[in-house]
Amino acid sequence: MKKAGLYCGLLTASAIMTLAGAGTALAAEWVAEGTEWRYLENNGSFAADTWKTDNGISYYLGNDGYMLRNTLIEDGENYYYVRSSGAMLTNEWRYLDNPEWQGDDLVGEGSWYYFGSNGRAVRTTGDRVKIEEIGGKKYAFDTYGRMMTGWISESGEAVNEDNWEEGLYYADPEGSGELLINAWTSMSVTDEDNEDDTSPTYYFYLTSSGKKSTDTEKTIGDKKYLFDSRGVALYGWHRDDDEAQSWRYFGNMEDPYLRTGWFEAVPDEELDAEDYNDGTSHWYYSSSNGRISCSEFDTIDGKTYAFNGSGERVTGLKAITFDGESSKKITSITTIDYIEDLPSGNDSSVKVFYFNDDGTVRTGDVTIDVDGTRYDFSFRTTGSPKGAGAMGIDDNKIYDHGRCLTAEDDTKYQVVSWDGSNYLVNESGAIQKNRKNLKDADGYYYCTNKDGTLLHGPLDDRCTEKH
Repeated sequence: MKKAGLYCGLLTASAIMTLAGAGTALAAEWVAEGTEWRYLENNGSFAADTWKTDNGISYYLGNDGYMLRNTLIEDGENYYYVRSSGAMLTNEWRYLDNPEWQGDDLVGEGSWYYFGSNGRAVRTTGDRVKIEEIGGKKYAFDTYGRMMTGWISESGEAVNEDNWEEGLYYADPEGSGELLINAWTSMSVTDEDNEDDTSPTYYFYLTSSGKKSTDTEKTIGDKKYLFDSRGVALYGWHRDDDEAQSWRYFGNMEDPYLRTGWFEAVPDEELDAEDYNDGTSHWYYSSSNGRISCSEFDTIDGKTYAFNGSGERVTGLKAITFDGESSKKITSITTIDYIEDLPSGNDSSVKVFYFNDDGTVRTGDVTIDVDGTRYDFSFRTTGSPKGAGAMGIDDNKIYDHGRCLTAEDDTKYQVVSWDGSNYLVNESGAIQKNRKNLKDADGYYYCTNKDGTLLHGPLDDRCTEKH
């Protein structure tokens, strides 16, 4: 039984509808009964449930033998539409009420259909949704030929927030219904696997085929994006392997592209659990491939910076251990919170640096507050690595990993040890050379030779020896 829904309309066919009067036969086969038309077969019976063509135009006779008009017709496995004249519609869009025989949730609602050159409604007939290019735009059609909008699965099912992962195409419901191509769209979904937000809004990119990008890294415009198997544009931290340098940062949910150059972000939990939990952000630097600098010194735009093992830009006073003879690769970084944390002696594998608030390494002389006390430091302006704390005697002062060895405040003079010798220095750190009977604040006397090393002292009384 062929099913069809009838629509009322005026008889307007031109080629075969020139009537001579009731009962008049046209082309020896068409018969008009009032305003209705039937087709008389050669055997004297009236045609029913079939198409008849006249002057190249097809018409459909219903199961009662009368020509149908303004009707969506199911004929075999295909769907057609006939105009008010009864003529088959071809190469044209038509907005129709969905008939009851379709039997789904869209019955009673209206949908757009497109009927091709053969009159058939473009529709899905296999296990993949039908995508048709019409007028330079692509559209998706379901099994009944209804144009689909919103998210659409590969098999042609409408997708909602419950099965959002199955969406492959997206047709604009606000516009003409065409598939988005080379364009972005977003969808608010439920994702219980998202630890940060179980009701996120994800972004998707539809390619030139209309399919969403999946399992790929893609350059769109001048930015790089990373898409997972669901087509979600990933954001936040991601890495390719277990190496810290493989971490890359793809921004936030609203702007999920690969960050290169300088960027500020809260670290991933695997990078820095404490600051991740506290929401403390750091500055990072990544090369053009997005991989962050880690455990190394790096010169960027002519300025020198250091990055710890988590890729965080270093600031403040630090003791840095280098990897072997390298002056770039870092093994460990220790924060100098107390003056006792400073290394001492000639351990060449550990060097002290001071990094400004913007992360640039400091060179030259600087006074640094360490645990509430101010100390004088000097950092190298040349050499590799640039900015390492001065070591040894320089400009008549002694430096131990950058710190100037001075007499304590209000003592005037003090003996300090360096490289196996004892030197006498004042409160500014100046070595007292070739001096005799210098008296400190406690009344003790000291004598030094020409290089400032101690000859006598501390003495209760003035030295009377001839030097």
